Amino acid sequence: MSFAGLLEDAANRWPDRTALHFEGDRWTFHRLQRAVAAAAGNLTAAGVGVGTRVLLLLENCPEYLISQFALARVGAAFVTPNPYCTRHELVRAAEAAQARAAIYAPRFGDLVTGLESAIPVAELTARSAAVPGPVDRPESPRYLPFSSGTTGLPKAVIHTDASLCGAVGQLRRHLALSGDDRLQVALPLCHVFGTTISAAALSVGAEFTLFRRFELNEALHQLRRYGVTIWPIAGAVAHELTARTDLKPEDFAALRFFMWGGSAVPHELAQRIFTATGVRFLCSYGMTEAMMVTFNPVDDVAQWSLDSPGYPTEGTELRTGPSGELEVRGPSVASGYAGADSSAFGQDGWFRTGDVARIDPDGRLWIIDRIKDMIKVSGFQVAPAEVELALREHPAVHDAGVVGHPDDRVGEVPIAYVVADPELTAAQLESWVRTRLASYKRPHRYHFVARLPRTAAGKLRRAELRGWHVDGGTQFSTSTNAASD
Repeated sequence: MSFAGLLEDAANRWPDRTALHFEGDRWTFHRLQRAVAAAAGNLTAAGVGVGTRVLLLLENCPEYLISQFALARVGAAFVTPNPYCTRHELVRAAEAAQARAAIYAPRFGDLVTGLESAIPVAELTARSAAVPGPVDRPESPRYLPFSSGTTGLPKAVIHTDASLCGAVGQLRRHLALSGDDRLQVALPLCHVFGTTISAAALSVGAEFTLFRRFELNEALHQLRRYGVTIWPIAGAVAHELTARTDLKPEDFAALRFFMWGGSAVPHELAQRIFTATGVRFLCSYGMTEAMMVTFNPVDDVAQWSLDSPGYPTEGTELRTGPSGELEVRGPSVASGYAGADSSAFGQDGWFRTGDVARIDPDGRLWIIDRIKDMIKVSGFQVAPAEVELALREHPAVHDAGVVGHPDDRVGEVPIAYVVADPELTAAQLESWVRTRLASYKRPHRYHFVARLPRTAAGKLRRAELRGWHVDGGTQFSTSTNAASD
């Protein structure tokens, strides 16, 4: 089925069922699909059609979803930069994606003046125009999100209608989604997971609550009000939950699991949340270029792991290259980058992820680290993710990031940036990691900071973190500690 057809089919099957809750407003499937049809007609009248790449300069709102499905219906592609980027970053994103049109909120009006078509969001469905028939081109570009840019400048990733629908289908199957599910989507719709999880929910007749911006009190209120069954959650939100003293397991009775992706879950954090809520974490692995790669088996809790993102999704193949780099091939793999080096995408369908990984004989995946992020200490490879996990398991640590720093004696040494309770000291942290890490893996220095640079999806911007140290870190209160036993 085409991406546009996912919603159209759901609206035909369940027209009066609730599809979406947003800021007190209820949208049925029929209402949502009617808005999509109106938007498609107005887009066609504005000159947007097959092959047009259209910027979505919007915060989370129903019109974001309407725009995506309407653009798919007319054969255009939606380009989804983070709306909270700077003007400079948004201009660069438009150039990278070769976007010629935009659907925009008022505050972005000065950014769209040079485009061929610019549709204010208030006019997207305001007028009635002839509705075009759906365009079905599975291999045409449909969705251009941006890679996280943790190792360089963000690039526009080209997903076809087929790879986008492939991801939605895999997500639907591996979560065992049904019309009985109710989801909370506090994730930004500009991110691949926000787009795919909302489309997957709609395609099975499930309802979900969309937040313009995440606020924990409101999320907990909606959880209780609607009996939410699935809640994708990021690290910062998980730490907010652990600070609450008013959580009751009965409020989470309908919740099947917290969804987690992007990194291993700190065991201490997971245990504290499970004690408070009675809900476990379901871990998975994917990226902008290959949206759904592995999942822990949703129907077999005994096989769930906090350290491993599980087994390949249906139709996905995994292998590791000579350097241990993970390569994937499957229905959710993109076709390349827009106007940038796409050599990571092989002609045989394999994509080189840049992650160092291990695959068990039974197919379970273990992510070790990013190839470019590995720290070489006296010839030994140190994975920053392993060090970060050891640090985050300390009960007073809220977040941690580790990077390598040149050292004349051993080549490189790990440097840790830590968000923690104010009373925690570097000496206490060093004592903690001594029982968990070999001496060459332990941080050479600890910087205590108020926050870490992360993407909208919660991934650490390690390149930016390296810049903090290079710049001297004068804004930080730092402690030094030579781990040299």
